[in-house]
Amino acid sequence: MNETYKQYLSYVKEYLMEHKGMESPNPLHPFRSRFQHTIRVLHWCMRLAEGREDVDCERLCTAAIFHDIGYTDRDNEHHAERSAEAFRAYARQKGLEEGLSRKIERMIACHSDKSLIRKPGTELETILLMEADLLDEEGAMGIVWDCMSMGNLHASSYARAYYHIMESSNKEEPNPMVTERARNIWEEKKGIVSKFAHLLEQDLMIGSEYFEI
Repeated sequence: MNETYKQYLSYVKEYLMEHKGMESPNPLHPFRSRFQHTIRVLHWCMRLAEGREDVDCERLCTAAIFHDIGYTDRDNEHHAERSAEAFRAYARQKGLEEGLSRKIERMIACHSDKSLIRKPGTELETILLMEADLLDEEGAMGIVWDCMSMGNLHASSYARAYYHIMESSNKEEPNPMVTERARNIWEEKKGIVSKFAHLLEQDLMIGSEYFEI
């Protein structure tokens, strides 16, 4: 990996730990790590940008690394703004090029407003960052998330997990992606969940006249 990105990631990790933003404040989701999410979003960005000459990969990857640095143990609906502020302070401290830093800061500040993903004029790098953010914890990971959440609720049956998956990972929703590569990955992820849910439904004999006995 790029040595500069390693330095950025080390800083983000330490910052999250210092500000109690590493773990989810939701007691049902102690398995979620904000830092691990950051690493996965970075890799999704790399995958979505691979082979594209129209993408500023340095700007995209740097924004991915810092996009959630502003998480704490509370008030996280404003994490994007805090993340942008934290990146601005870091960029000034390290003397990063001002023009590039301002562009990255704007990407970070708006990444939570997913309505911008289809708004005319939204830069490609910002679209890719939002797509990468949305792709994480979907598909197979979404199923695991649902099952672990049910475990933390001490779910009393497989059926409860099935119905939770149907309401969460397998809920009907339009494909939110814009770029062709991201749209295809999204469809593949949703296909995995749909197939899993169908097989689980058969295994549990849901719909059988004996199911409720």
